[in-house]
Amino acid sequence: PSSLGSFKNIPHMSFDDAAREPEQTFALSRDVTGELEYPTKIARFSNVYHLSMHFPKNFGAETTKIFYIGLKGEWTEARRHEVTICSYEASANPADHKLEQITPQTHFIS
Repeated sequence: PSSLGSFKNIPHMSFDDAAREPEQTFALSRDVTGELEYPTKIARFSNVYHLSMHFPKNFGAETTKIFYIGLKGEWTEARRHEVTICSYEASANPADHKLEQITPQTHFIS
């Protein structure tokens, strides 16, 4: 490949999404030994939980073959906690929310 567009946090990316502006574009060089490194813009790649790579061009061949992609960086465990139980009420039902420490009081106005 001669070009690479990298996209972050698009889990179900399609080729239609590849038309968007990538986080970073790389102009790649021929690398027979696999030793070239390309620096990323660190500020654009913080908090990445999904990385997609699009290789739109090559050096003129009919097909593009990729044998190895190496990534460097610091891995941290995801700390996302998604909602597991959620109740939505249009109007609260007091019978569903009984608390033992609160005793109901009734006030009558005469």
